Amino acid sequence: MPPPPAVFHALLRPAIIQILRATGFHSAKPAVVDSLTDLAARYLEIVCQETARHAGHNAHVPDYAGMLEPSIADVRLALQDVGAFLPERDWEEQDYLEQEDTRGVDDFIAWATGPKTEQIKRVALDGVEDGVTDYLTALKKRHSKTADDTKYTGSLLSRAHDQGLVVVEGGGEIDSIQAWMAKRRQPIHSPQDADAESRPPSSGLSSVGTLPDEMDIES
Repeated sequence: MPPPPAVFHALLRPAIIQILRATGFHSAKPAVVDSLTDLAARYLEIVCQETARHAGHNAHVPDYAGMLEPSIADVRLALQDVGAFLPERDWEEQDYLEQEDTRGVDDFIAWATGPKTEQIKRVALDGVEDGVTDYLTALKKRHSKTADDTKYTGSLLSRAHDQGLVVVEGGGEIDSIQAWMAKRRQPIHSPQDADAESRPPSSGLSSVGTLPDEMDIES
C-alpha cells in the first residue's frame, strides 16, 4: 500500500490524538501516533471500498459524473464486513430463527451516542468558543484573524468554488468533464460490429454452403 498524501495524514492525526486523550493516554511517541493514524486511514479506506463494492452489486444508478451513490444499507454491509457490527449470528441461524440479529448495530448506536463519544467531542472542543460543533471549524477560526474561511475557498478545508464547468481545450465535441464521462459510459463498438451492421440481413441459409446454379434432374 503506498503511503497516504501528507495532507490527509495531517488532517487525520489530530483526531487520533484527541481519541487517545479521551481514552486516558496523556502522552505518546510520534511514531506511535503516526502508526495509529495510518491504521485508522487504512480502516476507513477499506470501509469506503466495501461500501462502493456493495453499491455496485446493488445496481444503483450512477449520477451525472458516473459515480455511484451508496445507500445506508451499503454502508451497513460495509461496516459488517470490517467487523464494526459484532457480535452477529450467521445468516443461516437468523433465517432459521426468523429473527434478525441487531446486537451489533445496537451496540454501535449506543457507542456513537454514549458517554465515550461525548468525551472525545469534549476533548476535541476543549477551549473552543460556544457555537462550534466540530474540531475542523474551530481550528480554522482559531487560525483566521477575520473569523471567516474565505482564504480556504476552493481547497480541501472549505466548500468547492462556484465557477461553472471546467472547459476542456482542444477536446472537439468533448467540452466538459461531464461530456467526457458521458462518452466513457457509451458502449464500445468494434470495426467488426460496424461491418456487420452494413451487411444486408442473412436469410439463414448462408451456412449450408453454395448451391449450384443448375441442377440435373434425371428421370
